[in-house]
Formats: sequence, structure tokens, C-alpha cells
Amino acid sequence: MEKIKDLISDMKSEAKRIRWCKGKELWKNVAITLFTIVFFALFFMLIQYIIVLIKMIDFKAIVDTISGWFE
Repeated sequence: MEKIKDLISDMKSEAKRIRWCKGKELWKNVAITLFTIVFFALFFMLIQYIIVLIKMIDFKAIVDTISGWFE
């Protein structure tokens, strides 16, 4: 039981040492986080769109057309 009390005491003393963000710094970090989320969401949407476009290409028709040029 003494070990648990020591653990809780140590946790409280460590929690008091934490430096929390204030005002402008907090809003700066929020803005950076939101920008990063939006950037990567748009990036992955673009990648997905490109993959879908590539899957829609009819490569067989292209190969048939090109091979027709050499006959």
C-alpha cells in the first residue's frame, strides 16, 4: 500500500511541473494542427482521385490502337 501512495505522490509532483500552453501559443498550435489535418486530408483525397482515374483507363483499347499503327 505504501508503494501506491508513493506512486500517487510522485504523479502529483510531476503533474505540477508540467508547463501548459498559454493564449497565443495555444492558438498557434491549434492552427498548425488544423492546417496539418486539412492538408493531409486533401492530399489523400487527391491521391485517391488519381488512383480512380488510372483504374478507369481502358489499357486494352490503348494497346489495340497502338498495335494497329504497326500493322
